[in-house]
Amino acid sequence: MAEYGLNVFDSLGVKTLGMEDFTIQRLSSKIIPAITAGGGGVRSNYDIIMDVPGYDPAKCFVLITPRKYAGYDQTISDSWPVLPTYKELGGTQIGIRTWLNYGVYDGHRYKYYWSARTVECVVEVMRVT
Repeated sequence: MAEYGLNVFDSLGVKTLGMEDFTIQRLSSKIIPAITAGGGGVRSNYDIIMDVPGYDPAKCFVLITPRKYAGYDQTISDSWPVLPTYKELGGTQIGIRTWLNYGVYDGHRYKYYWSARTVECVVEVMRVT
């Protein structure tokens, strides 16, 4: 039977640490809808702020998983959406961004825009003990 995850062995081949030594607990789960939007200017806000009781960056991780996948080989393209990103905001808060800022050079300066092309996904916060 195949084993998955982390296994640590000493110099004699004796297993000293394995996945059975950890507990993974889901603290929060949120579905982020697909978004297609854009506009002029620069954004700096977060679309979603998740307050997750028990969140500690030293003991937790954030997992962002798409709910749909392309049925073809994916390349860098505007035809397929992207995943949002997150940032730890301090304490138990996590900020979710579904957009990006970009600049277009118009000959003598940049014009700035933002674009959101996010596939529907699930944001999960997990604690490892």
